[in-house]
Amino acid sequence: MFAATSKAVVKALGAQGDLVSNENMNERIKPLTLVKVSKRNFWPVITYTIIDQSLLDLLEEADVSPEYTEDIVMENFQTLSSSERGICGTAEVNAPEFGLGLSKFKVSVDNVDAASSFTLKKKMVDIVKLRKDCTNKRINEKNLDMLQVKETEKLTFVEQTIYNTTAVTFVGLNHKAGSISAAFKSFFKLFASSSNKETTTFTIPGECTFAYGLMEVMTEDGTLGIPPRTRKVRHHILGWWNIFSDAEEHDFCRTLQQVVAEMNMKEHLMQPLADFPESTRRDLLKHLSELLKDRRALTLLEETWDQDSTGESDCPQPVSSFMELLKTSNTSTSQKDAVHLLISAMDTLPDDLPALLISCSHDTLRVLNQLVDRLKEDTQAKLPESLPPPLQEEGELRWVVELFCSTNQTLEQLSDQWDRPEFPPGVMLEVLSLVVRGLSLMQPRTD
Repeated sequence: MFAATSKAVVKALGAQGDLVSNENMNERIKPLTLVKVSKRNFWPVITYTIIDQSLLDLLEEADVSPEYTEDIVMENFQTLSSSERGICGTAEVNAPEFGLGLSKFKVSVDNVDAASSFTLKKKMVDIVKLRKDCTNKRINEKNLDMLQVKETEKLTFVEQTIYNTTAVTFVGLNHKAGSISAAFKSFFKLFASSSNKETTTFTIPGECTFAYGLMEVMTEDGTLGIPPRTRKVRHHILGWWNIFSDAEEHDFCRTLQQVVAEMNMKEHLMQPLADFPESTRRDLLKHLSELLKDRRALTLLEETWDQDSTGESDCPQPVSSFMELLKTSNTSTSQKDAVHLLISAMDTLPDDLPALLISCSHDTLRVLNQLVDRLKEDTQAKLPESLPPPLQEEGELRWVVELFCSTNQTLEQLSDQWDRPEFPPGVMLEVLSLVVRGLSLMQPRTD
């Protein structure tokens, strides 16, 4: 529920491209805290890793005394409620100049109502002074190495935080249906038809971090650097909006045609999966199923692959056996690329969804694959009269069926109320389609 509230606050502030919503009320994030930001190889999906060290820990001599300013940014935030346009709120908002940052959010409830109004303040480091004080300061190489920042990651620090000044009580309405997690029902509440509801009330103490802004850290040549701040700018000219922003913003509300175009560009890379001998495909699926017993192992596999795509170096357990299987199977480069794409797609999907898909029955996978075909053909999906249990009304994969049956209007509605700006609904549809296609290619042949 706190995550839903922090997302609504960021939305009310109009700072979805500049602030990261905090989803954990116990995470008290302080200014100067280091954060690793990474972006997936094939999709515009961003992840954040909060580090229990500050920017000053990177310096050999931490003789820097940062200065801060604090301002009220929101007063009398009174209600949060869900509607077909998404979670929204009412408040009196000041207009602070937010720093460069990235959005992130995962929601766990469908509806939140604030039982009491509250005020939010912003604590922001004086960047001009900090940049001047840190210029040409030597880096503590040992501390930097301990962070293990990969080439695919960006090192940042928290330059501002948004927090509540006093305790506040919230009332939230959860939807429950079958074994679908609350998070999935929140993502797809537009499709919720029949479900049980329960109300949750809780009070958060004062000074909880609702959101934070980030700035990049440069560590070249053994010295610390803080690049100039940049902002997204919109110009209104003769009734048209010219938008200058990151590519991810343009990807946020994809049409079905754009989703299909992206699928077609990547799908051919998966075709070599069908060229594996049946015994190899069976072994690969078995190893993937074993990995997915621990969701973190799949992420570890992709991280290992990103560091060494050949699979020829030593790998941490439990991924070494999977990499060894590829190495000893006379796998071609195109086949390795196909497996890499499938692993990346599966690891991009949230929570236990990869495990559900890889363990689903042949009939379930066949129906999902048919829906992908119809999506690509731009024809209205027609469900079979008799669906496998996981795809039926209360089934654990029903929301996947609903997403595959999306129209352009549906995607637009989802984008309006989407709770994960770093993972747009169109990208979710694309990734799901590719995982279904890849797993279908690896199934035993029936002809």
